Amino acid sequence: MINCCEGTLALKILLADPNETWLEKASKVLKEQFYEVVAVSSGKDAQLALYNDKFFAVVLNFDLQNHSGLQVLKFIQRNHPNQRVLVILESQSILDEERVTEDQLKKFATVEILIKPFEVEYIKEVLEGHQSLGDFMKNIQRREGQSEEVEVDNSDEEFTKVRIDDFYSAKAVLFDVYIKLKSSKYIKILHSGDTFSKERIDKYRNEKNVEHLYFHNSDRRKFIQYHNQLASKLIDNKKVPTDLKVKMVRNVADKYIQEAYTQGMKPQVVEQGKEVCENIYNLVEQEKDLYKTLKSYQEFDPTAFTHSFLVTLFSTAIIKQFEWQSKTTIQATALACLFHDIGKMKLPKELMEKRPLEMDDDEYALYMTHPQIGVEIIEENRMINNSVKQIILQHHEYYDGTGFPYKKKGSKILTLANIVCLANDFVHIMIDGELDPPGALKKILLDQDQVTKYNSMIIENFIKVFVDPAKIVKETSLPSNSKVVSKKAS
Repeated sequence: MINCCEGTLALKILLADPNETWLEKASKVLKEQFYEVVAVSSGKDAQLALYNDKFFAVVLNFDLQNHSGLQVLKFIQRNHPNQRVLVILESQSILDEERVTEDQLKKFATVEILIKPFEVEYIKEVLEGHQSLGDFMKNIQRREGQSEEVEVDNSDEEFTKVRIDDFYSAKAVLFDVYIKLKSSKYIKILHSGDTFSKERIDKYRNEKNVEHLYFHNSDRRKFIQYHNQLASKLIDNKKVPTDLKVKMVRNVADKYIQEAYTQGMKPQVVEQGKEVCENIYNLVEQEKDLYKTLKSYQEFDPTAFTHSFLVTLFSTAIIKQFEWQSKTTIQATALACLFHDIGKMKLPKELMEKRPLEMDDDEYALYMTHPQIGVEIIEENRMINNSVKQIILQHHEYYDGTGFPYKKKGSKILTLANIVCLANDFVHIMIDGELDPPGALKKILLDQDQVTKYNSMIIENFIKVFVDPAKIVKETSLPSNSKVVSKKAS
């Protein structure tokens, strides 16, 4: 194997902190991750560094001396308004005593506030969270050829798995790739920076019947960014089959939802979610034969992540049938769908593994709180608008008033929330019963008690999702008094 490294343009970081010991430790950690680091201990030196050089990010302690952190922030605002800044506070008391407020810091283009104490390694995680795919590619230590395979012992909880057929890579591998031998024992088959080897992957697929590849959870963001960009290119390519485009978007959405559930609603996580929603919108908007793929969809993966993606896909497809639909509406609903069950994170694990019909009264009462908990989780996130929050809150409210948590009825329920409600129920029926989409739809339509849970126009437009758009007359293919929908729901 050839292991000579190519030259790389490392991302440059300015560290400004009055604590020399902390500076030395933080510099060492970041340099080990191939960042170029400029470390200073005064505000004056920080301003001088900013005057003389450009930085990917500035990590700035608010309590700098010889030009305070606030003075440096004002300097950055005047001279480098687009500079990415992470502000470190020595303690929560700085905010509590209103020496500075979060709103004031945000005005200075602060993208993240870090409050001590925290492990120095956390800075690496935060910086990675703000890197684009181009930044990742720029900062990687490239090698020609492939490194030797290495056996490692790591906890299973440290890894994310992906189906081997769903894994794609740039020419230079963005992160370490593993196969699993047994519990907590893995082989690293590709190293970060290696030239990608399809042959090595194929060897394990074809000769060893390996079905999944693995990578560290800390690399999940890189996986999402690369595959999201790849999905975007595939969607724009008219020659790529629709089912492959859906598969790619599902793949990246699954991993994104997993990231959101485990990392929380950090600004960079929400921003990445909007990129996923952009791809979902473009898929629904551009694919004229999407109805064929949705009609024949039969991948019965019961995981919460795939469930959320399918709810997103079918909800956005329903909205597309309404004359009032818009890109903003579809993308906001898609974001709500990705997060609609995030409140379940706070429920006991054993409850997560049960379906409502398997729960006793106390368990079901607790289960019914997950929409409210979901809104509480995202309540303070300014990047998520109120429409998204209301959809999450109401995604189990039924048109006939039998839903939860507030038993809202009729027009008191957001139409978008009722759309998500139908898509959510539909996906459960489809996966639980291992039915194809037309079979699941038929089961809903034949159950009048089920039909009354949704606005009749939503039912009618859901039926259109599986019909060739060219065959649908502009007015509607189903009148409001259609026999397939209950008059109670109109």
